[in-house]
Amino acid sequence: MARRLGICLLLLPLLLGGTAAMAQTDSLRAVRHTHLFGVGSVNLLDTYLSPLEYTGWQLSTLHTSARALRPGSLWTLAARYGGDVAYAHSPTDNGKDWDANFAAAVQLRRRWQPTPALTLEGGGAAGLDLGGTYSIRNGNNPAQGRLGAWLGLSGEAAYRFRLWKRTWTARATLDVPLAGAKFSPQYGQSYYEIFELGHRDHNVCATWLGNAPSAHLTALLEVPTGRTALVVGYEADVRQSHVNGLKYHTWGHRFIIGWTRRVHILK
Repeated sequence: MARRLGICLLLLPLLLGGTAAMAQTDSLRAVRHTHLFGVGSVNLLDTYLSPLEYTGWQLSTLHTSARALRPGSLWTLAARYGGDVAYAHSPTDNGKDWDANFAAAVQLRRRWQPTPALTLEGGGAAGLDLGGTYSIRNGNNPAQGRLGAWLGLSGEAAYRFRLWKRTWTARATLDVPLAGAKFSPQYGQSYYEIFELGHRDHNVCATWLGNAPSAHLTALLEVPTGRTALVVGYEADVRQSHVNGLKYHTWGHRFIIGWTRRVHILK
């Protein structure tokens, strides 16, 4: 009995060390999932439908995830996807538009830790945008569709601090498209001409910072509440383009609220 007890005591440090190493490995493979819902204002311009700027309200949903590329890696693989719907009216209130969009992006960023409380990440991103606007007033060409893809830069800053004996996190993430391509009719060209008659005229256009300056920003405060954290913050979604003689922009400013949690990937 004493011999067995001695063997167990000798093996105990090894078992504890293995458990600690496994916990450390698991923590490095933690995936952060964040679910957000937003409400705010929108400014919409689409000269294919109207030369006027439309303003109104907007609802949105956004999901993000982030994890280390592999255990112990300084690279973070992140993704976001979400959609929004808006109802806007013209300055004279005689024109009404419904607008809807879906966007998805994947980011690969390198991590730096200048201080124990501050984490910085920077790298590249690729994204896809899909959407459309429907004008209730227009009888001819009442809708405009949008499809585009882009490559750009992505960055994130996270600052952790103690408050009321808990660790809070302030986090800001920014994606900026640098170059890509999008579908667009020519000024005065109908979709019937493009798809039924086959009269295509440079309808796939190159985009870059000069003709499509855009950005997606989230600034969040994560409030610990247990296994999950309450998230509140601000989201700015700016999409703009000037191609084929047509100007388009949607400026969305939203208050967002949701929650975030970490899921550990086990071997």
